[in-house]
Amino acid sequence: MDVGVIIDLETTGFDPLQDRVVEVGMLEFVLTSAPDGATGAGLRADMVGAYSGLEDPGQPLPQGVAELTGLSDAVLAGRVVDWDQVRRMLTRASVVIAHNAAFDRSFLERRPELAGLDLHWACSIKHINWHRHGFKTRALNYLAADHGFVNPFAHRALFDCATTFRLVTPYMEELIRRSHLREFLISATGSPFETKDILRAQGYRWNPDARVWAKAVLEDELDEERAFLAAEVYKGASRHREEEVGGRV
Repeated sequence: MDVGVIIDLETTGFDPLQDRVVEVGMLEFVLTSAPDGATGAGLRADMVGAYSGLEDPGQPLPQGVAELTGLSDAVLAGRVVDWDQVRRMLTRASVVIAHNAAFDRSFLERRPELAGLDLHWACSIKHINWHRHGFKTRALNYLAADHGFVNPFAHRALFDCATTFRLVTPYMEELIRRSHLREFLISATGSPFETKDILRAQGYRWNPDARVWAKAVLEDELDEERAFLAAEVYKGASRHREEEVGGRV
């Protein structure tokens, strides 16, 4: 039996070097085998605990964050997250899941209270192939709606955790399995100018510094991407570059 944690943060902004955490939400669950395949293609996830905490950032809350979350300076005044509890829950987890995990991870890795933790992260945006499952968006609340339910308090950490848990449970095996795969950056070098809209529609983004269209994919998507580039972009032998991306979700 493995223990997992879903975590979500609300912050004063997007820069972990300058912005501050104002809310932490966590859901703890246990994973067991489900031979009937009822959930998670062979995995059963049962929630066993939760934590929610607010923290005074020591600075006025930006208006946009206040409007988005419903939090206020008065609500946050004097509040402190129980970082010892956060550490205990993370320490028990064999997998830590977040929707856009790179964002949450970038803030948590800078908390001195969590120093030294060796966590395995899974990202419910990246490690579930939503496109292959027939969904056009990867935004949490739109995915929830596409699955027939609504997040009643979007952008509040614990409710976002609960939404993520309900959303990913049927895909749990895929999420965990793919979180162990290597990631590659594909650069469509020398792609004809007229293929830019095709590349954009496939999820490629223009890198102005390298002057190339590029896309990050997991190793189980490489063959499909190579075939796409050869057929739709280069109309023959592909001239793209592949570079393994190191270590972050």
